[in-house]
Amino acid sequence: MSDSKKLEGQDLLKTPLHGIYIPTILCIVGTAIVNYDYVPYMIALLALFIGYHVLRVKTQRPALSSSKFQDYELIDKTVISKNTAIYRFKLDHDYDQLRIPVGHHLACKVKLDGKDEIRYYTPISNQFDEGFFDIIVKSYKDGSVSKYFATLNPGAKVLFKGPVGRMSYKSNMADNIVMIAGGSGITPMLAVLGSIITSPEDKTSVKLLFANETENDILLREELDEYVKEYPGFDLKYILNYPPATWNDGYKGMITEEILKKELPNPNANTKIFICGPMGMKKQMLEDLEKLGWPKGTLQSKQDDQVFCF
Repeated sequence: MSDSKKLEGQDLLKTPLHGIYIPTILCIVGTAIVNYDYVPYMIALLALFIGYHVLRVKTQRPALSSSKFQDYELIDKTVISKNTAIYRFKLDHDYDQLRIPVGHHLACKVKLDGKDEIRYYTPISNQFDEGFFDIIVKSYKDGSVSKYFATLNPGAKVLFKGPVGRMSYKSNMADNIVMIAGGSGITPMLAVLGSIITSPEDKTSVKLLFANETENDILLREELDEYVKEYPGFDLKYILNYPPATWNDGYKGMITEEILKKELPNPNANTKIFICGPMGMKKQMLEDLEKLGWPKGTLQSKQDDQVFCF
């Protein structure tokens, strides 16, 4: 998004630069030009003005709270497949940023049938985007919260808090990363991948094994295919459980031990493996990887684990 478009509709006077610093400098310089003797009085008035702004900022809620759920307004909903949509939520101010660690999630709370339900979503927007954040939600037949999201329209408010998570990705934390994702489990991978490809100093090579039921279920395929073209260090393999008859863009069936053996390097200390997807898939991947000689992984992985489950 261009800077000009980004500033459309933004109230610049609400930003610290335009709302405090520039007016303060202009007032002092202007007063000094007219009559230098009035400068102390102007400084006193400005002190009151700045004090008011400081008090106003301190009483505002943070962009994101790690201890308290806060409501955020849905401002846009983009359907990207028959059962998946990107939801954009507004932050309180146009200059607010989430700035959550790469690989962390947001906790979302909704009340269904009088009971609080909590789910976790990884923002797919850049952590430095201002004024909003995006999440992807895929609806499942037995997913009560995902079905709730499908009914939402712009103007609705949803509760979030965060960040929460066990992985804080750092540049060059491994020479190579193999990502194994299933369905909407692609979202934390996108956050890590986005950090890698937008950081020139990060030389990490990435291979993504992305499993889905059908071709229509592949989330953000155009963006992923574009990454393959633009970034030599990124390799992508699709796996479809129910591929079309003409499918030639990847593997057919489910991710198996044989596919892992073919696509992964031999176990080595310079490669990390990230896994995210349905619970059954994660358990099977941990089992298969251990058979292939990789360190034993756990569902409750820790930051330094070589095999990490989101």
